Amino acid sequence: MSQHDDKRRRLLGRLGRQLAYTAPVLALVAGGVTLHGTVGEDETSLGLSTFSAASLFMTSAHAEGGAEAEGEAEGEAEGEAEGEAEGEAEGEAEGEAEAEGSKDQVKRPSGYEPAYSETGENSAELLAQGEALYYDTSLSTNGLSCATCHGSDGEDMGFSATFEDAFPHRVAMAENQFGLTEVHADEMVQVCMVAPMQADPLDWGGEALPSLSAYMVEVQRRVSGQSHDL
Repeated sequence: MSQHDDKRRRLLGRLGRQLAYTAPVLALVAGGVTLHGTVGEDETSLGLSTFSAASLFMTSAHAEGGAEAEGEAEGEAEGEAEGEAEGEAEGEAEGEAEAEGSKDQVKRPSGYEPAYSETGENSAELLAQGEALYYDTSLSTNGLSCATCHGSDGEDMGFSATFEDAFPHRVAMAENQFGLTEVHADEMVQVCMVAPMQADPLDWGGEALPSLSAYMVEVQRRVSGQSHDL
């Protein structure tokens, strides 16, 4: 074999080995490994400057961990959003149920017949009992009485303009909190018992409710400038 052919063979061999190294080199560089190559006269040698196998492993693990953390964060966010939505829905449902129950407490029950008159024809005894209850703080759970909000000794206060209308009439608190567009005197008493006085409603069949309701009929007459029996 001629010297020319031998040089040609060695050159082709080096080129073949360089091509064989191309794919691993690209993979290693992408993975964080730097390479330097030296080509001698008779052979090709490759030198590796690596981050170490542990560095490569940590890099890979970091990428995978980041993806997992992102997935967990998204899952937690979705879970919290769903939980808040469910909580709000449950809260709204409970609030509606509570409002409906309170309305039943203050609205005249079916078959109920009031034991007082809203035309002003109530006995002096009934009015006297009602006046005593008007100042009675034991009816509430928070120390309030009817007089606390509406005055005493004829100094009427805290009534809206609609209170001057004959019963039944509109009371803003009854409409806003209990859904009643108008109330009778006994229903207004029950609204005040349940809401500002934070107590149970009075017994629909007892003596306290008609007495206090009859007294409030006379207070309404006084506030509206009509003749009254107080």
